[in-house]
Amino acid sequence: MAKLKQPPKLESYTISDPAMGYSRPVHLLRGPANQPQRLCLFLDGELYLQQMEVLPVLQALLDRHALPPVTFAFLDHLNMEARQQDYTCNDQFGRFIVKKVLPWLQQEIPGLQPGHHLIGGLSLSGLASAWLTLQYPGHFRYCLSQSGSFWWNDQRFTKMASQHQPITNRFWLSVGDQETEIDEPPEVSQIEGVKNAHRALETLGATVHYHEYHGGHDLKFWRAELDDALPWLLAGD
Repeated sequence: MAKLKQPPKLESYTISDPAMGYSRPVHLLRGPANQPQRLCLFLDGELYLQQMEVLPVLQALLDRHALPPVTFAFLDHLNMEARQQDYTCNDQFGRFIVKKVLPWLQQEIPGLQPGHHLIGGLSLSGLASAWLTLQYPGHFRYCLSQSGSFWWNDQRFTKMASQHQPITNRFWLSVGDQETEIDEPPEVSQIEGVKNAHRALETLGATVHYHEYHGGHDLKFWRAELDDALPWLLAGD
């Protein structure tokens, strides 16, 4: 009789930095012990784990060897006020990620390969993941931005990117063809914001895959594209 496969084991911790005033839950799906491996760090951890139910998708990718050895980490946003503050190109949040979160993960998982990290997010955290990659290209080589809110603050990200030094990082930018709503001028729609960010990143020298799916701003579309997005991103080496 075949042995039943055990479900993936998720470990939960809290990473704190009292000096910065940050304390965030993080959940780990560890890669193989004592092997070099990548880190995939997802912002909006609650959404990926609880609402998108991403673990079966990731496990299926691992089971068919579509990914290299990898540890998945999911960082919670804690509450909506913190989410709005942290994910809008926030320098303090960026320092918390690179000075506290990444060193903690490196200590916890010695096999992580520095400089080979992937960071991902959706909607507002999709903006944050792209911004963190732009700010710290030596830490985050790969970026998954699912319907990123690049319209934010009069397309501040795209304006920053247009003045940035060249980068060679790898980005997956997705958006739905129905994400055309505009709140008020001078903002643009979600889809136009993503298209403009795409052009700006390509001009910098980044490798960018633009994925426009048929649909709107919805978790089911973001879940479905992970089968293609994660292997494409991590095939970069």
